[in-house]
Amino acid sequence: MPGGGSGFTAEPDAVLSASNGLTTAADGLDSALKTLQGALDAQGACWGDDDSGKEFAKDYVPGAQGAVEGFTNLVQGLRGMQQNVAKSMKALSGADEDVTSQLGKGQ
Repeated sequence: MPGGGSGFTAEPDAVLSASNGLTTAADGLDSALKTLQGALDAQGACWGDDDSGKEFAKDYVPGAQGAVEGFTNLVQGLRGMQQNVAKSMKALSGADEDVTSQLGKGQ
């Protein structure tokens, strides 16, 4: 930036508190995933094994598996994001404490 940047500030406690929303969202989606998986399992292969059932299953089964996989990945992604935010804020707090300590020592 011309003339230097304005720096970076963050309030780790506020960021961590806000990141709890990621965990809440992951928990909600995980619950929905379990409900979906239960419903899919309960139905089984209800379309039958005749030609029309096989034709239906050809598209339905991969789609259902893809939905479950997508939900699973989303839940894991949200949990991973929250963990990364927590690690980042811990590192930021540690760096801030180090600088404060060094400044307090006159270095």
